[in-house]
Amino acid sequence: MLARSRAHGLLGPRLSGSPGCLPRGSQTSRIANIVHASTSAPLNQDSSLEFQKLATDQSQSNNFSPSHTITVPTGDGEVQNLGEAEATNTTTDQHDPDTYNPSSASRGLRRPGAWSVSKKATRKILHSQGVSSKLAHSVTRRLNAQIRLRHKPLSSRELYLATVIQGNSLYSRELGLQQWRAAYKEVYLANRYEHEIQNKNCGGSFRETWNAMHRTEKASHWQRLAIWLLQHEPERLPDFLIVTTECKDKPNFTMVYDCLRYLDNFHYDTWLKDWQSGSHNYQSLVETCLDPRDWPLVSVTQKAPRLYIRRASHDGVLSALRIVKERSIRISAETALCFMWRFTELADVERALQALEFIPQKQDDGLTIHSDEVMRHCCKLLTLDTVQDGSAGRNFNILPRLLKMGVRPDRDMMNVVLSNAFKTGDPQLGNDILHFMKGHDHTFDAYTYTTLMKDAVSRGDRAKVDSLIHDIASKDELRENPYLASKIFHSHYIFTTKYMDADADPSRVFYAMLDLYNQLHDITPLKELLIIPPHYTPREGSNLPPSPIALYIMIATFFRCQNRFSNVQRIYAQFRQLVAQGHPLISPLAKTDHTYNEFLIALRSNPRGLRLCIQLVEDMLHSSSAKQKNKTPYHVKPSMRTWTILLSAFIFNRQPRAADKIKEMMAKHNVKYNDVTWNVIINGYANAQNIPQTAASIKAMEQQGFSIDPYTMKSLRYLRDPERLWVAIDELDEAAPAAAQAQDGQPAKIETTSKLEPELSSEEQREKELDEGLGKLGGKMKPKL
Repeated sequence: MLARSRAHGLLGPRLSGSPGCLPRGSQTSRIANIVHASTSAPLNQDSSLEFQKLATDQSQSNNFSPSHTITVPTGDGEVQNLGEAEATNTTTDQHDPDTYNPSSASRGLRRPGAWSVSKKATRKILHSQGVSSKLAHSVTRRLNAQIRLRHKPLSSRELYLATVIQGNSLYSRELGLQQWRAAYKEVYLANRYEHEIQNKNCGGSFRETWNAMHRTEKASHWQRLAIWLLQHEPERLPDFLIVTTECKDKPNFTMVYDCLRYLDNFHYDTWLKDWQSGSHNYQSLVETCLDPRDWPLVSVTQKAPRLYIRRASHDGVLSALRIVKERSIRISAETALCFMWRFTELADVERALQALEFIPQKQDDGLTIHSDEVMRHCCKLLTLDTVQDGSAGRNFNILPRLLKMGVRPDRDMMNVVLSNAFKTGDPQLGNDILHFMKGHDHTFDAYTYTTLMKDAVSRGDRAKVDSLIHDIASKDELRENPYLASKIFHSHYIFTTKYMDADADPSRVFYAMLDLYNQLHDITPLKELLIIPPHYTPREGSNLPPSPIALYIMIATFFRCQNRFSNVQRIYAQFRQLVAQGHPLISPLAKTDHTYNEFLIALRSNPRGLRLCIQLVEDMLHSSSAKQKNKTPYHVKPSMRTWTILLSAFIFNRQPRAADKIKEMMAKHNVKYNDVTWNVIINGYANAQNIPQTAASIKAMEQQGFSIDPYTMKSLRYLRDPERLWVAIDELDEAAPAAAQAQDGQPAKIETTSKLEPELSSEEQREKELDEGLGKLGGKMKPKL
């Protein structure tokens, strides 16, 4: 009799017209577990964005149990067929390929724990949390099903946490998730494939605030509200999710993730990434709605943690990793790799290595520590590697730890190691890595040769560069590589143009570079910049569009070979016009300061070019501060190097008042001096025989941590009486108040009379014009807050 009663209670007759549904009992059970998938109910809007409850006077419930097979997305771009009687569980489908399967990768010894949960234990835990004991049956049933499905026993603590998380869910039976999935997938597909919603069958409106509603009412209406907002007002969905997930009775974790995934996929680039509501932004929205403390312990759909990891803050991701480790939440190798990627992006090496430990050494399917995806992430992590001196000598920090974890470096990883070795400034270390790669039969690719070229050029080893170019030319797969071609072009610029021999013919150097450029790229952009002389007849060359680096090199080559003021003025006017027009090849040059600096260098040697220098920096400041809707600024802000070159232009042309104004602007906007800036200032004072200011500048430079270098000593040779300089420095050492005035990157103000050449009336007029230009330039700049 007892067995027959239990069987009747659990396996009663199915509901007509609702395949797969369990029998419903009281009206309370009807309201709590059967939710209408709504698509047509109007939503009241008020300025406070408080959500009001829907009317509950409904006489019947409609299910979304499709009677035919439909194709639905299961993740970010994946699709899956749903049949008439789809089997689901609380948080994920049992066939979800992205859910961790412990049978395929067992990590360590399994702790003893419960393989089943009793209703008595569940009821006791729910009672301690103030949750109705009526939910004990459904919670127990679902937890036991998940444990059997995932083959994961629960310890006492895990049992408590899993029960609390499940008990706080508004939907404790399978029907709620089934209905949600059917309605959500239809809305998702309608948006993705741009077709109309087919099922539109519900009504209702908000009337009272969400927190005033009873649990059963929340369960009855949450899905309908979410689906309606997804369709009609997605901008209000974030507020709705915050309100409904911050209270104790939370919607199903998978449903919340579905809503956020929908918003992230379809609205992130348009408005979601800049969304704000009160103290919340999108980052805090994700951290609130997908709180790791609410992640199901037994079975969590892995795409939800990955969305959290991608969008949460550094502290949020740290918290997620800690909770995963403390609660032994099973995560897939893909999720562990997502942890590793995000911590690498945040330059958190220790946590990235901890995440890598979750990826198994061996696995029947899926990712392992030797998979290509894992190796690519290890390459990215190695870009953060540094060299440290230890008891065993110099060694890398990250590489040995990866090797200890079982990672076997391939050629791509060794390329990164080789690059790191040369970055240390120790050529021997780089050569040791190179010999190791040769000894392990690693074939050199374009990345390897690019690294070797970069090192040889930085050391000025022209013989090595020529040898590498010869090797590249002998390999067909490397000869046409655009990155190597750009590196070879740059090496020619360094050795023939930037550091031009004193006896070299500038005109021949320019045409040699132009011929090499013509072999690699289309010459049309240079014609548009008015750089190509009219009489030049190019040979048949390449039609490939040039990179910004190639164009910059040719502009710099032209100015270093033909830097007449009229040429620079003409080309800058054309450059400015093409950038303003958004030229596809010329305008990218305005995104960095390199091209502007070349214009300034070409102008600073001519007194007539000072006003154009001011105009150029004014263009950079004006355009970079202009806020244009849906348009990026077409001029970059002046960098420290830009300011230093501008300052040197006035110092070299003996315009001390204008130079002082430039320094005032730099101080006003908190532009700190570097060693080059200090050497320019000291050079100017030394040339003017202004010993007090020279001494004050040297003291200020030392106070900022810079020491006298060979460039400083070269400037001091211009002093006619160097002994007076050291006397002035000693006096400054004894005068603490005077030294205190030299803080914040500015030399102490010492009243002195500069012995400059007498100014003529034309020079006075020129200084007046410069003063007006500098005043206009200063007005363009807004102080930093």
